[in-house]
Amino acid sequence: MPVYFVSHGGPNLLDDAEYPPDQTISKGLRIIGDEIRSLNPRGMVVISGHWEAGRTSLLVNGKSEFPQPLIYDFYGFPADYYKQQFPHQVDPQLTQQLVKMFTDANVKIEAVDRGLDHGVWVVLKKAGLANAPFPIVQLSLYRNDSMDMHLLMGAILEPLRDQGVVIVGSGMAVHNLRDLFGPGSPSSVRPYVKPFDKEIEHAILGSSNDRKMKAAMLSESKFLRQAHPSLEHLMPLHVAVGAAGTDSAKKMLEAYQLSLSWSCYRFGNL
Repeated sequence: MPVYFVSHGGPNLLDDAEYPPDQTISKGLRIIGDEIRSLNPRGMVVISGHWEAGRTSLLVNGKSEFPQPLIYDFYGFPADYYKQQFPHQVDPQLTQQLVKMFTDANVKIEAVDRGLDHGVWVVLKKAGLANAPFPIVQLSLYRNDSMDMHLLMGAILEPLRDQGVVIVGSGMAVHNLRDLFGPGSPSSVRPYVKPFDKEIEHAILGSSNDRKMKAAMLSESKFLRQAHPSLEHLMPLHVAVGAAGTDSAKKMLEAYQLSLSWSCYRFGNL
């Protein structure tokens, strides 16, 4: 199964007036969703920038056999956004398999009952994966900025791909909400957005043999802390790179919006 990195945006992604179905962002996400459906996977594991656990420990949802209520982890939006639903399946067996994989790799992990946060359900709903015929399990990030640890986290997940499981990292290629909503909000794309996005592209689309090293070297980019004042929306990319091994990569979506980049990638052939 392939691995994806998707840029997920906010809940207003579901507003067809703001993100029309026939425009770049919506079309790109729908293509990804259609691809995943066509694969008929056994399940999906999603890592979102909105769930961090301990500095060296992880959490995974799906302890119980029934989905938990969605998490509406956003503020100040119209009331209708807090009524959105995302029907989906869970799989406690897949959850427990993840627990075993990380425990065997000497990583502390705990299964819990937790709903999907908006970094999962909003983008998957936009991609057309509500009521998908496969379970969706969410795995946390570490609560740290170590690119190497998140690359290794992905490598631990990689064997699931041979068992019919799609792995999705959900963050943003560039994510600076201070510049998006703060004083002097931009009227055009900020000058750091495209340069950092192109650094990601260079790391991802170059030789797959040194892709992990190049992804880790993003920590040295002079644009890093402008593109990501905090790194939780970048770390899902590193998990995806770790899970991809040396498979080929393809850029699935490129779009820039003020202080955001919506770039999405697929690792592995269909």
